[in-house]
Amino acid sequence: MINSYLTIALSVVMGLSVFLSMPIVFRKNISLRRMLFYNAFAVGILVFLLIDIYGDVAGIFGNATITSPIEILFIVSFALSFLFFILPKGSRDPEENPKRTSVLAAIGIGFQNLTEGLVFGSAGAAGLLPIYTLSVVGFTLQNVTEGFPIAMPLVGSRQKMEKKFVAGAFLIGGIPTIIGTLIGLVFFSNMFIVFFDALASAAILYVVLVLFHVNIARSRVQDKKEMDHMMWLTYSGILVGFVAAFIVNYLVLA
Repeated sequence: MINSYLTIALSVVMGLSVFLSMPIVFRKNISLRRMLFYNAFAVGILVFLLIDIYGDVAGIFGNATITSPIEILFIVSFALSFLFFILPKGSRDPEENPKRTSVLAAIGIGFQNLTEGLVFGSAGAAGLLPIYTLSVVGFTLQNVTEGFPIAMPLVGSRQKMEKKFVAGAFLIGGIPTIIGTLIGLVFFSNMFIVFFDALASAAILYVVLVLFHVNIARSRVQDKKEMDHMMWLTYSGILVGFVAAFIVNYLVLA
């Protein structure tokens, strides 16, 4: 019982650590160049998450063929959820509808954290918590970086950001870690992981495409030299975000 309580307590720390990225939402007077870099940094983190999700799912697939039930589940779930994200007729431009982009990023990250919580909870139930406890710092840092893509669509927005809404978006991204842990203490299923990883990858891919498109649009200025500089700023931000996420993920596995 004590082991279960400790598992839940650690999952709360990991899940709520996403809020450490929240203060950036309320920063004022951020320059365009810094905005481009921050936005690209968020894209880099999300791109790494996509690769990380694929790595987890590929391990579950093993030698399964593309017609196996578990792969069909992933493909169909991914396709339908991605279609769901692109269907709404409302504006999808983060500058006009930043809340939608932020919530979608939170949903994708939340689904991914749900599956991580499931694995963490099942490890606690199996008595492997001492091994996973060493990775709590890594998981916590990972959630801090994952809060960045939730925050970035809201940073510098012309719309007034209510603290309740911002807190709600971060809860969507962080609370699933705790929910997944609670489920993992009593139940574990590869099908469950594959299904929610499919939903996560669809939401994350959509947000990556939207944020990258916005960054490219913002980089189009009259001066060609300045435009080239802004484009390189975008690409370097993506690279830095990707590398940062890689390093944090290494701490999780170390």
